Order: sequence, then structure tokens, then C-alpha cells
Amino acid sequence: MPDPSPPTVSARLSAPFPPRWGFFKGLLTGAVIEVPAFAAGVWLLARLGVGDRLVPFMRLVRFTAVFAGIAAVLTAAGVGRIAAHAAAGKLGSRRRAVLAAARVHAVAGVGLLLIATIPHGHLPDRPLHWLLFLPAGAVVGAACGAVIGVVCSGAAPVGLSDVWSLARTPGAALRQLLDPEDLLKLGHAVRERTTHLFEGMFEPAKRPPPEPPPTKPEPPKE
Repeated sequence: MPDPSPPTVSARLSAPFPPRWGFFKGLLTGAVIEVPAFAAGVWLLARLGVGDRLVPFMRLVRFTAVFAGIAAVLTAAGVGRIAAHAAAGKLGSRRRAVLAAARVHAVAGVGLLLIATIPHGHLPDRPLHWLLFLPAGAVVGAACGAVIGVVCSGAAPVGLSDVWSLARTPGAALRQLLDPEDLLKLGHAVRERTTHLFEGMFEPAKRPPPEPPPTKPEPPKE
């Protein structure tokens, strides 16, 4: 009976050490899902009476990206690192990482949803209406945190041989990883999405209607 093959280096290191690139994977994941998710939260609050119902959804997305986008993306990066560390160790697992990321991001989601709602005005005038931010922000934040936990709790698809080949022949390795045609397509797609996202954000206000010409006083009748 042949001896069992020894475990590979990646299998031996996957348990005690956290998955790599957790911070950057969380950053990229947050850049994709955070702004639309919290814009949807603002839209939902407007339907519940907190906010302006007449604001279109794309305007909500644009204002959320400007006022809460950076904070949301950096929060997602930190949550990704927490998820990666929660997946490591003897007690670590993907489920534990997802729960940890969802729990942390649920708390941060309340503040992020409040930041995204303030620029639109129409804030609640009753103290009890402010409590709606707690469940809405927690639900949106927990959903985003769960997605980040799923992404950041797995191993990165870059092995030691890839890093070694990049160190020995960086030119050839970079040409294989970064195809010029793919970079052009990616740049064109990013430019189009950015243009559509921020289009109309700084639109000039509509001109007021012209004032009617002054009427001449009628001459007195004799």
C-alpha cells in the first residue's frame, strides 16, 4: 500500500495563518457593493417616511458615492481583514468569518446609512423616527459584511511559485498577468461607468422663468 502523499505547503499554511490579501479583497469588494447597497437603504428609508421620495435612485447612488463612498470602502477593507483573521486558527472557519464580518459591519452600517441620508435633507422631526436608522443600517451593513466575509475568508489564487516567477522574471510575469488589451478594455469600462455615475452630479440649476414685461399704465379716460 503506497504511503499517503505529504500535505502541500498551501494546505499546511491555510489553517494557522489567515488568508492573504484580506484587506485589499475587502477594499475591492466594498468598492463594488457598498455604494449601491447603502443607496438602496436610503431609498427604503424614504419609503418609510425618512427622506424625500421624489429623489431618483441614481441621484441617491451619486450622493452616496460622494459623501459616504470613501468611508464605506475603507470600512469594507477593515472588515475584510477581520474576516481573514476569523477564518484562521484551529477554531477558524468560513462560517465564523462570515458571522464576524456581518456583526462588525452591521454596527458600522448604521453610521454609514446616516451619512448617506444627511445630504438629501428631509430628516425626521420626531425622535422615534431616528430609530429607523438602527434596523435599516444594521440590515444593510450585515448583508454587505456577509458578502465581504465570503470573499475574504478564502485563500488567494496566487501561489508561492507565482510570486517566485514574478521575482525572477518580472517582465514576463507582468506581461502574462497584465495583458495590454485587457488593460485597455478595463480602462474603457471604468471610464464609462465613472462617467455615467457622476454624470449630472454637478448639473447647473434650472433657470428661473423670465419675469413678465412691465405693463404701461393706461392713460386716464377723459
